[in-house]
Amino acid sequence: MSVTPAVHAALVQAMDRLLAGEPEHSDGSLTVASLAREADVSRATAYRATEALEIFREKIEDRTSGPDVPATLRGQIRELKGELREAKRARHEEIQSLLRSIDVLAQQVQALTLENSALRDASASGGKLSAMFRMPHTATEM
Repeated sequence: MSVTPAVHAALVQAMDRLLAGEPEHSDGSLTVASLAREADVSRATAYRATEALEIFREKIEDRTSGPDVPATLRGQIRELKGELREAKRARHEEIQSLLRSIDVLAQQVQALTLENSALRDASASGGKLSAMFRMPHTATEM
């Protein structure tokens, strides 16, 4: 499915502005969504403009893999992508650890609530008060 010549022309003009680093209606990122915003068309319409998208992707590829980008920059890009993956993995592990801590703390709150209720009942009926269990005092005892 193709688009009208007017839409194609709008996409090409938007593409030129994005590639020149002079966006007028978008954040300037080199994505189809940004291209669509820049051309003032829907993303669905932009995706139907297969010819314009092919040109856009080729120009982006030329910019990032041509002789203008030294091998050291490509290496830096690979290194930064690796660092990003590692940061995401560490963040995921930290979130999982925090979720486990939340579960432990929720169980402790529930146990303390039950003990508090039992102590209140015993106190109200004049019975002998005693602790039902011992809570850990340090993080290592948890």
